Amino acid sequence: MPAFRPIPFPARGLEPLALLLATGSLSGSVFLLTKLAQGAGVAPLAWALAMMLGSGLILAGLARLRGLPVRGAGAHLRYYALSGLISMALPNVILFLVLPRLGAGLASVVYTLPPILTLLLALAVRVERPDPWRCAGILAGLAGALTIVLPRGSLPSAELAGWMALAFAIPLSLAAGNVYRTLAWPAGAEMVSVAAGTMLAGGGWVALAILLLGEPGELPSLALAPGLVAVQVAATAVVYLLYFRLQVVAGPVYLSQLGYVMAAVGLATGSLVFGERYSPWVWTGAGVIMAGVLLVTFGRRAFRPAA
Repeated sequence: MPAFRPIPFPARGLEPLALLLATGSLSGSVFLLTKLAQGAGVAPLAWALAMMLGSGLILAGLARLRGLPVRGAGAHLRYYALSGLISMALPNVILFLVLPRLGAGLASVVYTLPPILTLLLALAVRVERPDPWRCAGILAGLAGALTIVLPRGSLPSAELAGWMALAFAIPLSLAAGNVYRTLAWPAGAEMVSVAAGTMLAGGGWVALAILLLGEPGELPSLALAPGLVAVQVAATAVVYLLYFRLQVVAGPVYLSQLGYVMAAVGLATGSLVFGERYSPWVWTGAGVIMAGVLLVTFGRRAFRPAA
């Protein structure tokens, strides 16, 4: 069974917390920018393609300026392809598909689950030992998710249940990516190069999806909001520089807590900017999920028996 690689760059003081808050806040802006772009008529897959390829090219240019090649063979290429698929392409494409139906707030709720699922996967590959409080958190998170999806009247419309169920594929994909990226980090790879290769590979997967679905005609819709596209591309490049730095200094379970910040930003955006309203079931489910998150994050330390 493979073990986690040593962290390449040691964290300094409060660096992980600062990175977590900054990356999560910037990542949460995707809900606002995407909602605005889709309101302007930009197609979801075209938006995802521009975001990934554009930011990937920026990061590749930065890597080249620093003399750090984006290697395209062997373990590096396999890493880019798999991490680009499960960490970037799948979650972002699903997000952009469900966002117009669910709204920013509901779509953001699922981002509270990656910490729980990341821990579950880490336990499955035996890089963490079972802990009763963390297991309780996993079950609480699942209960919260079901509270949002299952009760009649919990969603604004019964027709949204399928879209909400699809949205829950996002945290599963993100969790798998969190664990995979740490286990398979190429030996000697530099952070900027890895970020660039992963984003470019993610863009390649989205381009393939556009071709397979026969929707290249959606690409001109990007011209409907060129300013938003430019802001999103630049913001995404910054986000993933911070994201991969956080990956290497703090590991996958800590990284997965980005979902907490993103969910908070998404719910606030949906409520304050777009006037979205949520039923008591949604707020209850979100609260239960957050309780599970707290158990996963702090339970082992807070409830450890005294020596």
